[in-house]
Amino acid sequence: MGETQLKHGNYHHYYRFRAEDTRSNILRQHLQTLWNGNKLQLKRDRVSLVQMADFGCNSGEFTAKVRDILEQVSGGVPVRAVGVDIDDELCHRASAAFPDIEFISGNLLNIACQEMPPNDDPIERYMVSASIDQFDVICCFSVLMYIHLNGGDEGLRRVLDYLCGKTKLLILELQSWSKYRDQVRRLKRGAEQSYPLYEGLQWRGNSGVLENHITNYVLSRGFEMVSESDEKTEFHRGLLFFQAK
Repeated sequence: MGETQLKHGNYHHYYRFRAEDTRSNILRQHLQTLWNGNKLQLKRDRVSLVQMADFGCNSGEFTAKVRDILEQVSGGVPVRAVGVDIDDELCHRASAAFPDIEFISGNLLNIACQEMPPNDDPIERYMVSASIDQFDVICCFSVLMYIHLNGGDEGLRRVLDYLCGKTKLLILELQSWSKYRDQVRRLKRGAEQSYPLYEGLQWRGNSGVLENHITNYVLSRGFEMVSESDEKTEFHRGLLFFQAK
């Protein structure tokens, strides 16, 4: 495994050690409940096509699952999905495996933190080509920890601003503070590297303290939490569902 994979989490064999993925059932259950309860804006808007983006898509397996779940939950409303990942090779692999989904290579932290013209932002270019101002759904599963460790509190806030400004429904899977500490040790042991901004993080803490910092920030961006899973995945992580007010 290369140093870049360790530092940014773009593991090339991710689905070998996450083959039993309980996220699918949790995601389906909560989206179905929200849909049936008329609590999803995309249902109230009676959309004829759902625009979905999966940030940190890896090799695309779960991107395709999420798209299928959204189509099932909505009773057959077609979903146009795009996956975004920092790793060119993973995007090429995903494109070959799922040719009906577009995959974009891009570093979300750099995109969100730099003042770049829309033509230089690959996500903006995709949105222009798809003729959309916003996505209906953005997913970010077990990715924000790497953004936080590499970009610090301010980098994470900029990424959250970017995501919140581009979607109606935001679905997050967060990693706990103990996982952060494990990742710092893993990078030091496996690549003899460190995360320079780690010690200065103010958004930190066990027992949900870290997660509350992130949740409260998303709420401050004009979102409300419409669902939170009590069920945990095999990695002891829940899913959070935020919707623009």
